[in-house]
Amino acid sequence: MGLNFKKQYRIELAPTLNKHWYYVWELKNGKEKKLGCFPSFTTVLNAYPFSEQLVKWIAEKGWNESREIRDQAGISGSKIHKAIEDLLAGTVLFKDQYKLEEWNKICSFVNWHKEYKPEILGLELPLFSAKLGIPGRVDCVAKINGEIYVIDWKSSRNMHLPYHLQVAGYAQALEEMTDLKVDNTAVFQMGAS
Repeated sequence: MGLNFKKQYRIELAPTLNKHWYYVWELKNGKEKKLGCFPSFTTVLNAYPFSEQLVKWIAEKGWNESREIRDQAGISGSKIHKAIEDLLAGTVLFKDQYKLEEWNKICSFVNWHKEYKPEILGLELPLFSAKLGIPGRVDCVAKINGEIYVIDWKSSRNMHLPYHLQVAGYAQALEEMTDLKVDNTAVFQMGAS
């Protein structure tokens, strides 16, 4: 089963200094129509109020240290995401190329994949919800036990409410763009015990 797109868009990351913004063009009858530049789902959700725990943590660490920790976690998260894509493409990974915490999170993905045996329908798919006016890039669309899932991989230690809003937005965009009916959304927190 593949993805049949009934609405076609060209979605490109816009050059910005921070946050994710995307240029979006609608593709119709062999022509492109520029719709504009839109903030991504994650950028929009950054406006969601910080939790009390996060505000306290930033205050305890200080602004500069908290930014450095965040940035390093982002680099590690990108490395883990890439490892998942490589694994799904059949690439063999080697433990010595990763920090222990990264390797443990990759192993938790492998264990999840063995247990649930998802049929991967798409990875890193650019999506756009015309209804919401928000683009983004979903980590995974999969079929598990006959149901369609929109899945976001998370390597962070904590779960935050905006994560669930993010996958709900991706599901909305996927349904607008394809013939699929999303049955479930999931935020897979790798390495959670």
